Amino acid sequence: MTLIRLLLALFAALTIAGTTAFAQTPAPATGTAPAAAPAATASTTQTCVKPGHYPGKKASDNRKEAWIAEIRAWGDCVKSYVADLRAQVDAKIKLANSTIEEYNTGVKDLQEEQKVAEMQGQVGK
Repeated sequence: MTLIRLLLALFAALTIAGTTAFAQTPAPATGTAPAAAPAATASTTQTCVKPGHYPGKKASDNRKEAWIAEIRAWGDCVKSYVADLRAQVDAKIKLANSTIEEYNTGVKDLQEEQKVAEMQGQVGK
């Protein structure tokens, strides 16, 4: 029972540390499929340039059309940035899920070892 508590405490500590630790130092493979590689890293802040104010009713048609083009470019930039962030989030979720699966498999293996050892009288209760 102490082993299980120790493993749960370890899991809680790793969870608090966040998933970035897993991304920096991958765990050795234990027969499970390797985690998917993260998507290309987007910058931490968006760099899309918001257009200036509406040019007004009296502005030339060329200026209004240019402003509309700037709005469209800004929208495309924001959509692209959000898509990159979503890809990163999906990759992190996959990494977290594979790490949890690996942990669960490891705990099951350790529990089986503990049961076998108890049956053989090697571990005290």
